[in-house]
Amino acid sequence: MGWTLMDHRPAGESHEAFFARELLRSDQEILAAAHVRGIGGTFYAAVREQRSGEVWALVVLTTGRAGSGFGYKEMEESQGPTPCECPAHVLDLLSPTKSERAIEWRSRCRARLRHLAAVTPGIRVRFELDYLTPEGPCRTFEAVDPAQGHFRGPEQTVYRLTGWRREPFEVLPAAAPDGKES
Repeated sequence: MGWTLMDHRPAGESHEAFFARELLRSDQEILAAAHVRGIGGTFYAAVREQRSGEVWALVVLTTGRAGSGFGYKEMEESQGPTPCECPAHVLDLLSPTKSERAIEWRSRCRARLRHLAAVTPGIRVRFELDYLTPEGPCRTFEAVDPAQGHFRGPEQTVYRLTGWRREPFEVLPAAAPDGKES
């Protein structure tokens, strides 16, 4: 399937309401949803089939915004979508499945959630790409308040790293009291 593009999408309607109207049949309903922003974004929804009670994941790539040019590309979890930022509150509602692609996609989403959960205050992380700071490019930070995106750089300055959850990173071993990695 390709992208559906529109010159103008009326503002004021949520992604959930819009996609329920545009993509679902009358015997389907959205139980929970989330729109994860990035370049464009990805909309995730737990969709229940009213006849069978089965719940599956709808994944929709989005570009643009309501009130102007807007586009979307929909897929379901059994198509093995690449985006794997589905939040736990959506994943937790999905019915068991035998689809290997859906199982693999759910596994990637859960692994990503575990990776993010490992970033707690005091944990050091190294990002794949540099963040530009006043001190110069930096990849390694200490988490101060990761929920708010607050990380301490090498000069002890605390920065707000917006979008850090979407960036590839590794959790580093704790530093020993002498400053060397343990």
